[in-house]
Amino acid sequence: MVLHYYCFYILFFTFIRIYSIEYIYPVACLNDETTIFLIHQLSSQHIELLQWNAQTNHTEQALWSLFNPAGLQLLPDNSGFSFIDNGRLRIKFFNKRSPKTIDFDEPLFNINSLYWIDIHSCYCSAQQGNDYALFHLHDDGTINYIVACDNKDCLYPQKIDTHLFYIERDKTNIIDPTSYHIMHALCPMHGALDAQKIIDFKDRPIAFLQMLSPEKGFVIEYQKTIDTNDKTMLFIYYHIIKQSDFWTKKELFSFIIPRVLLMHDNEEALYESMLPLLPQVVENKIYFVTSLLSDNYILRPYYYDVLTEVCTKIIFSSQRQGHCFVPRLCGSTLYYGGTKQLQEYPLISFLT
Repeated sequence: MVLHYYCFYILFFTFIRIYSIEYIYPVACLNDETTIFLIHQLSSQHIELLQWNAQTNHTEQALWSLFNPAGLQLLPDNSGFSFIDNGRLRIKFFNKRSPKTIDFDEPLFNINSLYWIDIHSCYCSAQQGNDYALFHLHDDGTINYIVACDNKDCLYPQKIDTHLFYIERDKTNIIDPTSYHIMHALCPMHGALDAQKIIDFKDRPIAFLQMLSPEKGFVIEYQKTIDTNDKTMLFIYYHIIKQSDFWTKKELFSFIIPRVLLMHDNEEALYESMLPLLPQVVENKIYFVTSLLSDNYILRPYYYDVLTEVCTKIIFSSQRQGHCFVPRLCGSTLYYGGTKQLQEYPLISFLT
């Protein structure tokens, strides 16, 4: 009886493994323009990090497969990279075999939007209690608060020179809906931040703030509510610009993502959720993916030309099955990922 149950267990999970949808996509590249890091999603619950040489086509594992390396960020000096593994921040140096785990002075949950200021410290958004706050984290485990407000979530910090930008999700008004603002502050040497609201989105939810300079950036609006019968989710991409002393927002384009990719209740879901689907700005073009009924809701690549304000679909010379994700620039080449093909490498690529 025990043997029979064991055989059934093996067959059951082998069946799930065979039929689970796999994805593979680039997440970073080194300055040599040939070393590219890839996330290989084996299932909706497990991802692994690979290191691919674009010249030799050689691939090897960059981490032990027991880690789930989400939100990978290269260190500023390219000596290694950080990642979030099941809620914990870890750092892997290229000259070390094992990653270093950072244990903080205080408990932090749902660390996200992390980026490195120098090789020893980073900014991030994380949850403490019921609210999200902004933190300055150090690799020795110490924590400094940047912004923390009761009944307000502070998200997606962006530090440009001495300027700090972030999204504020205001939950203080019990009667009115939650409101969303883009905030700006000058980073002080000492004392608290004096943040000012620069753009008000009111009750329209926004996320993934990206600032290119103290006067220009981008942000994404997402649907306020999702019906269980909806097959897709709508997103709107905005350009935010400072002209003289005033900030304005301009809608550039919208894109549609299949709902199953973002809901963690099925095997098609992306472990990193929206991260591989975020638009990428490359000079005067913004690359993105969208799905249409005419394409059976399969993600296809497009680019928006900032100068002409026109969206253009990208047509590949070879047939590709499944979804295509947003490309990542490495040197002068854009590398695409998406649904894993029968031939795992090389990735689809084209010159910019």
